Amino acid sequence: MLNCWKILHKQILILVVILPLMAQEGEIIQLTKHIGFTLDAEENQYYEVFTDIPNFESAQYFEINPDRIEVRISFVEYTRIKVSRRVLTLKELTDLQFRLNQMPEITAEIRLSFRQNLTYLRTKEVLENIPTGQYVAVKHSNGKWIKGTLLSYRKERLLLQTPFAVKQIPITKMERITYREKIIKRPEWKLNIYGLAAVLGFGLMESWNLQTNPAWGPKWHNRFTGAILGLIAGAEVYDTSMILLSKKTQFGLTPAELDKLNR
Repeated sequence: MLNCWKILHKQILILVVILPLMAQEGEIIQLTKHIGFTLDAEENQYYEVFTDIPNFESAQYFEINPDRIEVRISFVEYTRIKVSRRVLTLKELTDLQFRLNQMPEITAEIRLSFRQNLTYLRTKEVLENIPTGQYVAVKHSNGKWIKGTLLSYRKERLLLQTPFAVKQIPITKMERITYREKIIKRPEWKLNIYGLAAVLGFGLMESWNLQTNPAWGPKWHNRFTGAILGLIAGAEVYDTSMILLSKKTQFGLTPAELDKLNR
């Protein structure tokens, strides 16, 4: 009998705890016909519903009771989705629905234009697609810039080869990253750059010859050495020039940095 009472007591306790939670789930509400049951990031920017939520991802409305509406708002913190909640009255919801229904429906073109600025929704994708071997600059949360060659991105960490050491930077410590999505190619410039570098190398060794006045054989050896070293340097100059002339891409990972980049 005592065991039966213990089991019954447990079941009652579970019901007492779970039923209020189930009641709080509520029924999801359709915001408007053209928005549907979920307000997404592009719609939020267009209709200006949650202008105070940085890195907004989506929101849904739930009817908890006839005069209590709960809004569950998802937002992005680095690459993680987090949720906050707000409570509205029925009047506040109907006022919002009335305002939204008076506005023109968002178009595909407007969506695309907004999506290009919602970079925080594709942080992980962007970091994964930066080519290894690329020279990048990362603004750390301590305000310092860390510059180096990208070795890899895995487990939400960038691995950079700096001049002095290999640095691991967690995504949660990154505020901004600067890189070049695509390195331009100008093959028609190669001949001019290589030729100029060879001439400079030849000229430097010729000035050495004038100072040291070596014999005929070593003199020409020096000239050829200078030209060859100039060609090797020309290859480096060409590659470096293409990198420096390529367009930089700046990607903000925090609301503050995104705001600075969008000004």
